[in-house]
Amino acid sequence: MIKERFAKMEELGETWEDAPVRNPVPVEGSVVHEVRKQNDLLMWLMSEAKGVERSPEGLARRLLVLNLASIHSTSLVRPYATQLPGLDP
Repeated sequence: MIKERFAKMEELGETWEDAPVRNPVPVEGSVVHEVRKQNDLLMWLMSEAKGVERSPEGLARRLLVLNLASIHSTSLVRPYATQLPGLDP
């Protein structure tokens, strides 16, 4: 998927306005795919990547760091959020 998106970005330029994404939409027992503009974290990272960061390995590394940060911050906040209701008499 990453290589396909990079190929399209190089073909159509950085301002690729009609970047496709497939969203499954169920219609009477079958699945039809709706096409909309691409707007996800992977495209954001791909459009900002420079040099060695433009490789699939570089993008995977950046995604892993973001996932680690989000899980870490959530796990730090959760114990305090569960104790707050018990503090108010």
